[in-house]
Amino acid sequence: MGSKNLLRTRTIQLLVTTLCLFQVASASTAPAQTAEPAPKQFNVFDMPNMSERLAFVFGALKAGRFEVAEKALLKVVKKYPDRAQNYFLIATVFASQNKQKEALDALENAINKGFNNSERLQRDPNLKSIRSTARFKDLAEKIIKLNATEGKTEKRKIEPYFVEGTNALVSAANTTWNGRFGVLLSRFEFNSRRASPVTVQKDANDPVAKQLNGWFRRGFAAGNSGDLYDNRDHQHSSLSKETFPQFGFVEYSPEAKNAGIDYGLNTKIVFNAPTIGNSSTGIIGLHSQASLAYVLPFAMQKLYLQYVQNHLYVYPAVHDYSEKNGDVLSATTPYLVISQGRSGSDKPFLKALASILAAFDPGVKDELVKRNLLMPTVQMILREGQLSSEKAEDYLTYKAHPPVFDSKNLDVIRMIVMAQEMELDKVPPMVSLAIVEESTPRKGIDNFSRFLPETLFKTPGAIARVVRSSAKNTTLVVSAEKTKVPADQKLTYHWVVLRGDSRKIKITPKNAEGSVAEITVPWHDGFPAPERPDFQTHRVEIGVFVNNGTYYSAPAFVSFLFPANQIRSYNKDNQIASIDHRPGKGTKPYVDPQVFASRDWRDDFSYDEQGFLTGWQRTRGDKIDEYTADGFKVVTRDKFGRPLQVEKVEYDAKQQNPRQRFFIERATGEFTTYEYKNDTDKVGAPNRN
Repeated sequence: MGSKNLLRTRTIQLLVTTLCLFQVASASTAPAQTAEPAPKQFNVFDMPNMSERLAFVFGALKAGRFEVAEKALLKVVKKYPDRAQNYFLIATVFASQNKQKEALDALENAINKGFNNSERLQRDPNLKSIRSTARFKDLAEKIIKLNATEGKTEKRKIEPYFVEGTNALVSAANTTWNGRFGVLLSRFEFNSRRASPVTVQKDANDPVAKQLNGWFRRGFAAGNSGDLYDNRDHQHSSLSKETFPQFGFVEYSPEAKNAGIDYGLNTKIVFNAPTIGNSSTGIIGLHSQASLAYVLPFAMQKLYLQYVQNHLYVYPAVHDYSEKNGDVLSATTPYLVISQGRSGSDKPFLKALASILAAFDPGVKDELVKRNLLMPTVQMILREGQLSSEKAEDYLTYKAHPPVFDSKNLDVIRMIVMAQEMELDKVPPMVSLAIVEESTPRKGIDNFSRFLPETLFKTPGAIARVVRSSAKNTTLVVSAEKTKVPADQKLTYHWVVLRGDSRKIKITPKNAEGSVAEITVPWHDGFPAPERPDFQTHRVEIGVFVNNGTYYSAPAFVSFLFPANQIRSYNKDNQIASIDHRPGKGTKPYVDPQVFASRDWRDDFSYDEQGFLTGWQRTRGDKIDEYTADGFKVVTRDKFGRPLQVEKVEYDAKQQNPRQRFFIERATGEFTTYEYKNDTDKVGAPNRN
């Protein structure tokens, strides 16, 4: 790496570090009391939206896109004009580009708005270009004087909200910002179970309610005292307070509602109590909140946080799993429940989850909450308790783990009996995954995406890969060694193909325990979903389970999503022969535009006698262009017909509209020549000088 590139990389690392520090520190303390305090209208509920904007800046900086980051950060400053941290961040971006005046102006604004961290001012490496200026020294002296007169900033104190009856209010008084995880945290206190209503569910004709009420009154079941219900669709599809009198029903203050904390996919707030919730809404009326979660930056990390903090939400599939589109979900996770259908399809699952939570023995439930195993255990029971999971061996098949759940498949009586009979020392742990090794595509050769990685997300309970490479096989080495093994349990590990061609997928254990496995998945054309053969799917899923001798755990998932808008062929040596990105006549397969961008060409690949790639021919309508094995566009050829002068090309993703994104090939005007070892060399290499 050249010194210029090394310096650029180091600058990016320093900027990203600064931004991360501010993400953690932001709003954890009250604003400094200076001559220009932060305006009253900015409150803790503005933090998620501001944090999401800063996350975009983070991504742009990490990709080395300084202009994009600068533009986005200026918008943040404009949106939140009295937040001192934002001015300091823009100062570091300006200073790192040697824009001294702009950096000093922004730094002065930061101090005027309340920035008073003298140590960070002196140590932040991004400010090196302005630190020796007289104006910087004056600003540093100003901070010292302000700190001497104003004193230290105190942390904002919050008090838990005491839940009386069914009202659980989220307000600034009981809510704080957790910068480490990028979420709000609201705290509550509850009456003891003995002081809660004696009725778990008020429905005289329901056998589930009758059983739960009897168990609770005899002290056998925990009920829903201390549990929260979070409706996120403005009561469009909601549990009834009258039917579920033991729940604390989350209500949001006007400030929280104004910031949008109460609506749609929950990536913004967690609570200090077991929580179930739902949002019976869709995206543009067509797609699910789950699909949004799979593509939003850091969303899956926040859903994982909810999962291990005893939260579980239900979202309808809308058209992401339908007769019209088939199964077009990008991944599968245990962090949420997706219901078959549209609005209202989530309600039977809310009742099922509420019933499972209520059925646990009080001591068992309290320990599950304490150990952060409540929702993994609930997920295991929900899946085991489906009508399709008839036999014990069905649990390790697709029958127990559909990507979308059908309410007709619920056997809630069976589920609550499982929960009631659960013994604490028999509870299985949560599977925890990590990637050890992974195959990666070569940029501009077998992948044309500049800013679209193959990793959709990687979290301990779910890993999702998007297959962009033209290679026949995608390989991951995945470890479940971080799974916490209880002292009195011995685990066996199980890696199972839930979706995909099990005859071609290879899962190879890499250690004696079977806790590490190499997973090799070949290219998959669309195939019938196993649980719904009338639906097409392009997603392969591997389920990872542990068994402790009594129960299998909830699944962890490794997903591989293949592009539905490609037709591929491979030669006898398993090398790519062609990729047609143009849908066939009369067909328009749906792909999530945030995951896959469309292209308007077909590539046909060529190889020499030894099987080495020599290049490819690209066809767009009547036009044909040729490319080298390194992805350069051929301009001229030598007397042997081999590429001689070539041009570097790049690819940009252009968003045409919310439902379509296209890859555009862009000529760079950068030319070079190819060199060859001898007259028989057909591959060659570009002259890098």
